[in-house]
Amino acid sequence: MPSSTHNNNNILKPTNFVGSCQPDVPIEAFITNAPANNCQYSIPAVRLFLIKYRCYPNILEVSNGNEENVVIHVTTLLEYITQELKHDLSNDIVITKFAQQRKSYYAADHLIDLNNGVMIRIDSSHLTSDNHNPNKYKPDVADEYFLTSDDITIYYLPNQDQFVRTFASTISKMNLFSDKTSILEMVCKNQHGYYLSSINIKKPFITDMSLNYGKGFLPVHEKVIKSLNKKEGKGIVLLHGVPGSGKTHYIRYLIHEIKDKTLIYVPPDMAKEISSPEFLPFLMQYQDSILIIEDAENIIKDRNDVFIPNQAVANLLNLSDGLLGDAMHQQIIATFNCDLKSIDKALLRKGRLIANYEFNKLDVESA
Repeated sequence: MPSSTHNNNNILKPTNFVGSCQPDVPIEAFITNAPANNCQYSIPAVRLFLIKYRCYPNILEVSNGNEENVVIHVTTLLEYITQELKHDLSNDIVITKFAQQRKSYYAADHLIDLNNGVMIRIDSSHLTSDNHNPNKYKPDVADEYFLTSDDITIYYLPNQDQFVRTFASTISKMNLFSDKTSILEMVCKNQHGYYLSSINIKKPFITDMSLNYGKGFLPVHEKVIKSLNKKEGKGIVLLHGVPGSGKTHYIRYLIHEIKDKTLIYVPPDMAKEISSPEFLPFLMQYQDSILIIEDAENIIKDRNDVFIPNQAVANLLNLSDGLLGDAMHQQIIATFNCDLKSIDKALLRKGRLIANYEFNKLDVESA
């Protein structure tokens, strides 16, 4: 538990601190130049800190790192401040909202003054459901709704730096993992031709890539992420293995890690359309996108093993590394259940292949 002096009379006034308001400078001059609020109903945290402590504050933002779906459970945070720091929440500024759907009031914004040179702002709190709850927190309202925030800022005097860092480390563990959705554009066809239909895909909960897919998978995953997020990239990712080994589950996770690209999903019953003369002109509308083909074994088989020329393979090769690929910068993710030996060898050519990984049941060591 972080310890700090809570007696306002004992607060060290850092007169040499660059943010201090000197005794001969009116506090009004500081407040006038303090940051204005971006919203009419936003709590003016910096201005209130200036009035109380006659200093511009140092600022620490409690970050969720690179995980966009990590949020802080606000109720647990407030209980910690009340019980461990012995703070009276009735003295704080609170903006309360009413959740019409849940018929419940909740604190949307909170400014807490610990009276020790530290203020804590909990902003943009809201009630969320569909959370992963590893800490087994009790829901705040019915139907598994939790009060959460991903916007927590601490304002403090410089002599409270150690207290604030310890406090921030403590509350960063009060996690829930909210389900995030990503938009996948599914290829469809009617009498007028091909079109895309949007579907929302929830991000699955994967805490340890090695635990889910084996120790050797992490470098493959990192390479795939780097390549697919590259602007105007090319190439193909091949994911194969027995049914139920985790290929689709991984793709659901993967698409949430790809930024600023259209994700075009070709379902199994539409995969044969890749060989259609009308399909490539349709795809040309979506340059610098990613084509996801599920259960692609019927269209990527070795052309030497079939009696009818496989135009689908030729189209994929052209998209991934041919002249068309140079113009469109379209990358491909293909999953299949058959043995790698049965697919066209040209797909495995160096320079065209981003990654090739076989999903198997985990061995004892990896499991």
